Amino acid sequence: MVELHIEGRFVLNRTGLRHFCALATTIIFMTLSLVMSASAQGSFSTGDSELEKWIVEPKLRFDEWLDDQRPSLELAFDLSMRIVEKSGGSGTGHVNWVGIDLVDRLTWDGLPLASVIFQAYAIEAKDLPATPIIFDEPRDWQLQWRFVYLDFDRWAHKGFSWKVGHFQVPFGLEWISDTTGTLRQYTNAKNLGVKADWGMSGHGTRNGLDYEVALTRGSGNEYRDVDDNHVFAVRIAAHPSRVFSYGVSFLDANLTGQDAPVGLGAFPKPDRMRYGIDGRWTFPSVQLLGELSSGKNDDLEVWSGLIEANLTNSDERDLAYIQTVGAGTKGASGWDERILVNLGVKRLIGPSLSLEAQWTHDLEVPGNGALGDTGVLQMRYRF
Repeated sequence: MVELHIEGRFVLNRTGLRHFCALATTIIFMTLSLVMSASAQGSFSTGDSELEKWIVEPKLRFDEWLDDQRPSLELAFDLSMRIVEKSGGSGTGHVNWVGIDLVDRLTWDGLPLASVIFQAYAIEAKDLPATPIIFDEPRDWQLQWRFVYLDFDRWAHKGFSWKVGHFQVPFGLEWISDTTGTLRQYTNAKNLGVKADWGMSGHGTRNGLDYEVALTRGSGNEYRDVDDNHVFAVRIAAHPSRVFSYGVSFLDANLTGQDAPVGLGAFPKPDRMRYGIDGRWTFPSVQLLGELSSGKNDDLEVWSGLIEANLTNSDERDLAYIQTVGAGTKGASGWDERILVNLGVKRLIGPSLSLEAQWTHDLEVPGNGALGDTGVLQMRYRF
């Protein structure tokens, strides 16, 4: 087996990366084919249907009333149902949630002081193929804090803001493309072991570059202080408004306070370090995205990567995407790798209702295990 050494410290398996990069080429050609097909057939039509008007009208009335009460306040209720079906006869899983989403602006003597984000969700998981770590059992309810923070942005025009609360760890593509609550995901949750965390960060724009430096607790959804657990994360990037934007990230973490997966007494391999790069190339209707990271989980060398191509229509109501996702861990017996492809679509019906579907196919699994397929459907209504 041929290996590629990076800076003498981290090791990437060339066989896995060869599959990964070959599929990236396939993604690009498939997406260009989708673009030409959509243009030729007039796909992704726009315009309001009677269903859209019926769904949107209550939301517009509520927003008008709220604007009269407090113009700076945005309030929404979020309802969702997700159905998961995996091949192999494992049965049908479900994820249901109801949440509140509040955004407001605080002022001092008539001047802007801070933004307030409050997102709290009650989530039910039932018989999923892989139970998320915030749940104690395969059938369970939990309160999830998505983003709950104050962002003191009074001095944002000078290139600095200060954030405190529960927010997204700054690393990779997730920093510029929030995927929370959608089927379309990037690699942070599985790769880093934590996606959002309690803590504080400084962020802003300097000399044309966006940055964020965060120090957080390392316990994920709930705040826990266990054995000096922490996350230190940094991301520096070109502004995402550019046609080609890129970023570099670093993470050092001790996740001893993180929730343990179902069936385990503690979070596995809690000491984690990552170096990452990512990029996004944006055209009028097409985006090409990629991210790659390398590092260690305790003493195990790891790599993780994703390449995506997506297609949207002119009013951004329709999204189609294809992803290749890969990850590898080098143990005593060599590399264990998992590579899969995701094919998904999303349809927005007005500002309130979204419908999503995603199909996942395994291309390579650790230990030469059986390949499988997973289908997911989601309906989400925000009022």
